[in-house]
Amino acid sequence: MKINKPKIAILTIRNTYNYGGVQASVKVAHAFAKQYFQPTVFFLGFGSDVAMQLRNGKFSSTVKPISYFGMDCVEVGARWAFWEPGHYWFTRKAWRTALADFDYVFVVSGTNIAAHPAYLLKKKYVMWIASSYQGDRAEREKALRGPRALLNRITRNLMAKLEKQILSKAAYTWAFSAYVEQDFKQLLSDDTDRKLSRCNYPVEAKQYDPVTDERENAIIAVGRFSDPRKNVAMLLRVFRLLHAQDNTIKLYIVGMKPNPEWIFPFLEDPCFTHVSFMGQISSEDLHQLYQRCRLMLITSYQEGLGIVGLEAMQYGLPVVATDCGGTADYVINGYTGYLVPINDDASMAKHAWQILSNHHHCYELSLNARKLVAQQFSYAAAYARFKEGFVAAYPELAQHFEAIDKGAADEHRGYRARIHSAHQP
Repeated sequence: MKINKPKIAILTIRNTYNYGGVQASVKVAHAFAKQYFQPTVFFLGFGSDVAMQLRNGKFSSTVKPISYFGMDCVEVGARWAFWEPGHYWFTRKAWRTALADFDYVFVVSGTNIAAHPAYLLKKKYVMWIASSYQGDRAEREKALRGPRALLNRITRNLMAKLEKQILSKAAYTWAFSAYVEQDFKQLLSDDTDRKLSRCNYPVEAKQYDPVTDERENAIIAVGRFSDPRKNVAMLLRVFRLLHAQDNTIKLYIVGMKPNPEWIFPFLEDPCFTHVSFMGQISSEDLHQLYQRCRLMLITSYQEGLGIVGLEAMQYGLPVVATDCGGTADYVINGYTGYLVPINDDASMAKHAWQILSNHHHCYELSLNARKLVAQQFSYAAAYARFKEGFVAAYPELAQHFEAIDKGAADEHRGYRARIHSAHQP
């Protein structure tokens, strides 16, 4: 019997660089939603084709459907884009029309501000969120200058208030990590156990060979290094220390390239000729690079989770990371890698050298990394947590999930029976 799947709106943000943690998380949420709902992804757009553009004398915005990585999406053009507290307020009528037919709302984003349309429209919503608003912006705020810095100071308290209101009205919230969950509990001083839990990002079940001597003597770092949160200066300082001990070590930096001013102090260092800025590469090229390297370094000031660390561990790479939040969920000292204080170059270099110079230790950490990912960061575990939260928010979905799962199980049994029958003499 075919079961009707209700519509669900996935509210998020869209990054212009088309990769990163938010995009990866939306893909996970969309895959889950597609099993049980008819999903459509919604996000605010700032492009000249949809948003208000004062320079061009365009004083209106539009709404348009698009396809984004194979997902059906709707982009709602922004108005007065410079005023962040009004990003959704100024377009609330458009959001009311766009979300009119959706009784279920799933917010997946870096911060909970993406839930503002549902909050304004008094729709029930659940959220899977990577970071608190201030945690997400703290380092970037330091780089703001002039009018942008002034505007940020004016809006900071308004955005903090809005964040708390959105969190308090959510029917259920999953935090990406224990660190983020604790941040949200501090914002929600009461009734947190009923509506808040942790749901880590899941990784594919497939695992790759552990690190052996056959791999290249290389370190990998992956991220949007144009973001000051990624702390590329610490990464290069640590590599300088490691290169002084072994001048054959290489460093591959993958992702959006950093501001030239941040790397200028290292240009004359002997180690710099062994640093490769790979830029944004394909999934296949990244797949190959993970299998060539021996170690991942994460030098961030703040990470809601740090998905790239989990991806590296899936490939058997130990991880040495700063204790910057979410990394503590999977970097376990002496078991999968090491956590060090932020900007403690000597400590990170010390632990990285222990791993690179001791092949037996590296191999043990590699096996443990793969084991932890398989046991605690599976799709099955994430989907189970999603269903628990959805049922807490929308009790009527309990029977729906059960019926869909039963139908899938029956279909699988039928398929196996047909295969078995086809192979009988």
